[in-house]
Amino acid sequence: MRIIRNIRAAIKFLLFAFALVVYFFASILITILSGFSFERARPHLTKVIAMTSWVGLKIIGIKVVQKFHRIDPLENYLIVSNHLSYLDIMVISRFFPSCFVTSKEMKDTFFLGHLCLLGGCIFVDRKNHKNLHREVKELTKALEDGLNIAIFPEAASTDGTSVIRFRRPLFQAAIDSHSKVLPICLNYRMIDSNPVTLKNRDIVFWYGDMSFLDHVLKLFSCKKIVVELNVLPSLMARDFADKNALADKCYELVNAQYDNIIA
Repeated sequence: MRIIRNIRAAIKFLLFAFALVVYFFASILITILSGFSFERARPHLTKVIAMTSWVGLKIIGIKVVQKFHRIDPLENYLIVSNHLSYLDIMVISRFFPSCFVTSKEMKDTFFLGHLCLLGGCIFVDRKNHKNLHREVKELTKALEDGLNIAIFPEAASTDGTSVIRFRRPLFQAAIDSHSKVLPICLNYRMIDSNPVTLKNRDIVFWYGDMSFLDHVLKLFSCKKIVVELNVLPSLMARDFADKNALADKCYELVNAQYDNIIA
């Protein structure tokens, strides 16, 4: 059984590596053709991410169970989700081509930083609020330009025991751009026919100081993972008094749909 799992992991690793090579070349080409302007390249880069995510989920063996409220496919949103793993990006992007917001620490992380940079991610400095106004302005402009912007307002991936109270500053972009906000709740349900529990959650959840490469190899050894994507009713930012009220409402909706991993 161990040999089979190792072989499975090796095959998935090679296939996924090939998909990433294609992603890198496509993203570099788009960036060059856009005059090295990520602002101009982002609408195209989000589509590359979405396609790569679709392929990646197939390779890894992730089945997404969709629970969608009706949405307008012609609208763009500030997408707000709980955060459990780097897989969250692939799951969301598969259905909503998006520009993701991540930390400057991630930008400096080997390999993952390059993936984020070529994906047109917007980087924010969560430890220094001096540039917060500029960062919110950049998000506001992207929303006004018709892009989906995805944020994880817990500010870091978690161990799944609860949804951390949402940080509020980036919600100002939705207020300023009069955008719609789309709350999303992710629940990872099954790993190889076993329910996700405290004992096996670390195969999927990536948090704290976990080694990325070690985590990927364990993940790739799995045969099938089931994740539930619950898309909640969209909200109009203009219906809320300020970013605090909007953030609290999004937290309330997402938290109500999330099943805490407690056993």
